[in-house]
Amino acid sequence: MKKTLIVSMLAVSLLSGCAVTLPFNNRLSYSSVKEVQSSITLKERPVIYVEWEPSDFPSRIDTQGADGFVGGGSQTRIPTGVAMASRIEEAIGTFADIKKDGSILKIKVIEARSGFEYSAGIFNVTPVLDVGDIKLTASFSMKDKTWTKTYTAKKKDPSIGGRSSTGMLEAAWDDVAVQVARDVASNLN
Repeated sequence: MKKTLIVSMLAVSLLSGCAVTLPFNNRLSYSSVKEVQSSITLKERPVIYVEWEPSDFPSRIDTQGADGFVGGGSQTRIPTGVAMASRIEEAIGTFADIKKDGSILKIKVIEARSGFEYSAGIFNVTPVLDVGDIKLTASFSMKDKTWTKTYTAKKKDPSIGGRSSTGMLEAAWDDVAVQVARDVASNLN
């Protein structure tokens, strides 16, 4: 009886997830800003106002486990909406002025997912995400144009133990933001 109780308690404690909060950066990286600036040329700088649907998407934080075995039972706080919305608006802001009185660009988020995996290893004291796997499906409307598209990005750190606790997920968010910005710009031309 005691053995069963001890084994049960041990199994429950090992399988129950712990809460993990990581230090995410919600800004587009410098290299991504330069990539957008160098790849988009418009005749004139438009004035745009970005409207999100649902309206609380820019403040959305998901609590989820990792996609891989390591950390699968964790409850990690991932700022999916915060990271995507801020990066997308910053990427669009490289070629357009974002102001309330601008032409409305409505972005209706159909699906937004931030998948990740923790770096394996018993010597990792600090949690490190070594895989970032992003999917954003959204419908866009601006003036007389409407389009729906799915954007994906997957980044994997080849080093053992990872170089940055959140870098791969942030790089994948950056990649998606650049894709969205290019798409918006091509629909403005």
